[in-house]
Formats: sequence, structure tokens, C-alpha cells
Amino acid sequence: MLEVIRMTIATDSPYGPVKELLNRLSACAAEQNLTDKALAEKLGIPYSTLKKWMFFTSGKEAREPSPEHRMRINEFLEAKDEPELFAQKKESRRRAEKVKYLLILLEDELRWFQGVGPLGREEFRKTLDAPDVGYISSLLSMLTDEEKFNRWLALTTAHFNAFKGN
Repeated sequence: MLEVIRMTIATDSPYGPVKELLNRLSACAAEQNLTDKALAEKLGIPYSTLKKWMFFTSGKEAREPSPEHRMRINEFLEAKDEPELFAQKKESRRRAEKVKYLLILLEDELRWFQGVGPLGREEFRKTLDAPDVGYISSLLSMLTDEEKFNRWLALTTAHFNAFKGN
């Protein structure tokens, strides 16, 4: 299955497997009675992008799906019998991007505390709860490996408590 996805993504020919992939996508949409707008929404792409894909062999505005979008189309096609799995992957991707941006913001704020001196860091320690910092840190670390995450989840008794009293 992954080999098929890799082969489809690696293909540069706009008339080979990419066209076949788009035909399968169109057939799947028809099978599920999805309009092009509803299909674009399910794929998480603009409607105008979908239109350009469907007509990528002609016209100035035509274009072929990117490798990332081809993978998303394949995921959608594979999950047609289990649409909730596709929706979960899509939501997971959105939330992971959100966490990524929050980590960038967090790193920027924490970098300031590196250069501020002991008094600034003391205020940091007074303001934040050390167990909460440890909990978030370990949760982030464990989410990078499913086996470690499951062990951590089974063993941890820690919870994030910082704002419960406020």
C-alpha cells in the first residue's frame, strides 16, 4: 500500500498514474455523492485547486497535485470505507501544526530567560508550577514514539493543574 503511494508520488508524468489517481478520486466522489466543493472541503484544499487538478492537462490555470496532496488523496481513497479515520488524520495534522507554532513561540519566550539572569529566572519559577512544566515536557517527548507514549500513559499519575484554581 505505501509502495503504491510512493510510486504515485514519485511519478512526474501528468498523463500516467496522476491522471489515474484523479480519475479514482472523481469516481470515489461520485460514489459518495460528493459535489466538487464538498470533496475539496473533505480534502482540506480550496475548491479552485481541485478544479485545476481535474483539468490539469489543459488550460493556463491547470496544475498537477503536489506530492503532499497526492498522498492526501491516496489517504482519502484508502479511507473511503472509514471516513472518520481520514477526518482524524486531517484533524491530527491541523493540531500538530498548531503545536509546532506554539513551540516556536514558546522557544522564543524561553530564550529570553536564558539571558535575563538569576532574578528573572526566579520570577519564572515563582510564576510557573514545576510539575506542570515537567508534565508538558514529558508529554511532548512521549508523543514522538507510540510505544513510549503508551507506557507513559499507563504509568503517569501527573496532570496539568496550573489553571484549575483560577
